[in-house]
Amino acid sequence: MWLQDSSWFAIRPSGTEPKVKFYFGVRQRTNRKSEGRLKEVETNVINMIESSVY
Repeated sequence: MWLQDSSWFAIRPSGTEPKVKFYFGVRQRTNRKSEGRLKEVETNVINMIESSVY
């Protein structure tokens, strides 16, 4: 899924193991901003998944 700021994430099942894989990508002007945005996207996606499962 693409987000408005060109960040993205993908969720897919593993092809070889009984688990789900998460992929994240961000594009910011600096590494520091990229690291912060990546953590933000990861946290929001995981919270969204956890709140819909439990």
